Amino acid sequence: MSIVPNKPLPEIHELTKPFWEGAKNGKLLMQKCSKCGTVNFQPKPWCIECGSRDMPWTEMKQEGTVYSYTVSRTVAMNYPGWKEELPVILCLVDIDDGARMYAQVKGVDPEDMKVGMRVTAIFEDISEEYGIPKFKPL
Repeated sequence: MSIVPNKPLPEIHELTKPFWEGAKNGKLLMQKCSKCGTVNFQPKPWCIECGSRDMPWTEMKQEGTVYSYTVSRTVAMNYPGWKEELPVILCLVDIDDGARMYAQVKGVDPEDMKVGMRVTAIFEDISEEYGIPKFKPL
């Protein structure tokens, strides 16, 4: 898959690197607390429920349900790389065995988008080393 130029890359650092590397390899990875089982998204150095620092990266199911969404019909942050994707559907997805995450939904017209829609992850390259999860309707 080709990498679209002129879009900002996410800020990737040691704490978030496994998420982006997993996406490059077609995996949806999130931190899951070894003590209480809570799944963190966004990555954090500790569990958001119990404070444990034992947060191994765990492969999640790639399906989920749209919790909320919005449609952007303008170029985001003045980056021309977004123009060919307009309109862009941005949503919150409740991952079946994970946390709620923010992502883009593709492959559906904005008029057909709805809360409660079942979606599955797709992965796109954003660089030679990293990918990004997006979703499409099931």
